[in-house]
Amino acid sequence: MTPTTPPLPCQAVLFDLDGTLVETAVDLAGAMNHVLAKRGYPTLPLAQVRNMVGHGARVLLARGFWGFGAQPPDGDPDFEAAVRDFLDYYGDHLVDGSRPFPGVEDTLDQLLDQGYKLAVVTNKPEHLTLKMLKLLDLDRRFQAVVGGDTLSRRKPDPHPLWHALDALGVPAAAAVMVGDSETDVASGRAAGCAVVAVTYGYNRDQPVRELNPDRITDHFAELPTLLVHPAGANRNSP
Repeated sequence: MTPTTPPLPCQAVLFDLDGTLVETAVDLAGAMNHVLAKRGYPTLPLAQVRNMVGHGARVLLARGFWGFGAQPPDGDPDFEAAVRDFLDYYGDHLVDGSRPFPGVEDTLDQLLDQGYKLAVVTNKPEHLTLKMLKLLDLDRRFQAVVGGDTLSRRKPDPHPLWHALDALGVPAAAAVMVGDSETDVASGRAAGCAVVAVTYGYNRDQPVRELNPDRITDHFAELPTLLVHPAGANRNSP
């Protein structure tokens, strides 16, 4: 944020999970390569898997099998079995190497102290999201969690964001979506929220600036300087 860019007024902050709060690529790659190797496909390097993350397990796995532009097939029992295998393996290795990005815990605590309501809105399955947040001791910081299968729709559809905001009791116009990808920016825009994009996550090597979010940050710890609580600017002071 430049000195002339005002902070975004808001009461609630919605966070993507993978690539925004937590560096998860190493464990996603492990689960992906488990499934690929088991079925005779070549395994993929971590950097390649990193660029496939963002639309949920089924899309991730389809990309692993058939390339980045692939979409999950409908009604293919072999593919559905592979998805179950992926999720089972991933659930057993959820935080082997996954850790919060630098500054996440302290910054979330600071935002809570300043009066913001916080939620997670992700395309990761809800049960894995809840398990990860608990294992990483992040769960106590969020008043709402919406996973990719909580509703019948997922990001970039706006309904998951609206569902979280209903739980928080905050209108979309008073909320900010924080994410790392085109999916997050699109869902925030569709929901009527302002959007902050982080530069360090999973966006297929596309600069997030090209997505035209309202604000951009290189470091999660900078987030409180990009926001201001309507209860008063003094809330935004360290």
